[in-house]
Amino acid sequence: MLNLFPIQWLALLAYFILRVGVGGVFLYLVHAQIKNWKQVPATINLPIIKNGKVIFTFLIITELIIGALYIIGLATQAAALLAIALCIKILFWHKRFPTGSIPAKLTYVLILFASLSLFITGAGALAFDLPI
Repeated sequence: MLNLFPIQWLALLAYFILRVGVGGVFLYLVHAQIKNWKQVPATINLPIIKNGKVIFTFLIITELIIGALYIIGLATQAAALLAIALCIKILFWHKRFPTGSIPAKLTYVLILFASLSLFITGAGALAFDLPI
């Protein structure tokens, strides 16, 4: 079937829009988690780290790094791998976090699929990554 709007020359901009959008979502999550910092209980229990403040500090730093790398367009596939691992981990451990501090699972499912797409396709236009 033919495309309604045959503008294939804009395909690299689609990856750019996806990359900047997902990076913006990560930076929004960082902002929301910093804003809700006082509501994070120190009693969140994960198998390795028992202190909730340490877990959230690690989560905020990781999301900040991923969001910045996505927006800049630097090491996009490495940031995508990190985002994929983070989303899978949060999807498995979502019920251990309080509801106000972590968004719904659907948010992380959508970020997971967008990151998988960026991992496969690369950074797109206006990035510092070198094409392979």
